[in-house]
Amino acid sequence: MWFCSVASIKVISSLNQVQQINMSRVFVDEQLSWVIQAKCVLDDAQIPCYIKNEFASSTAGEVPFLETWPELWVHKQTDSIRAKQLIDAWQATLKATQDTTFEPWKCSQCGELNEGNFALCWSCGKVLDPITD
Repeated sequence: MWFCSVASIKVISSLNQVQQINMSRVFVDEQLSWVIQAKCVLDDAQIPCYIKNEFASSTAGEVPFLETWPELWVHKQTDSIRAKQLIDAWQATLKATQDTTFEPWKCSQCGELNEGNFALCWSCGKVLDPITD
């Protein structure tokens, strides 16, 4: 789900200087696990972000349920377009591989047969090399 929001907050630094930070909400989902994975995508791209409502599910029923859904916010509004592009690409990859089945593969190190959805040999721990294995 996408909701576009912008928040502006004032932060007092350690030097007692007031700084204005413009943040932007880039991703919302009812499942915290999806929001955490989206956060990992942005963390890998070194886009500063945080999860709002991470622990708000316990308030469901007391407040409207949409207000308890976890939200992913980027610290800088200027990063929001790049963040949305990365999340869109991540979601497209998820949809593309959702119904994909992978062929079993034989480990080139120990000869063990492994299920196609694993990238490590369960027997010796060798990482799958898609070119040679």
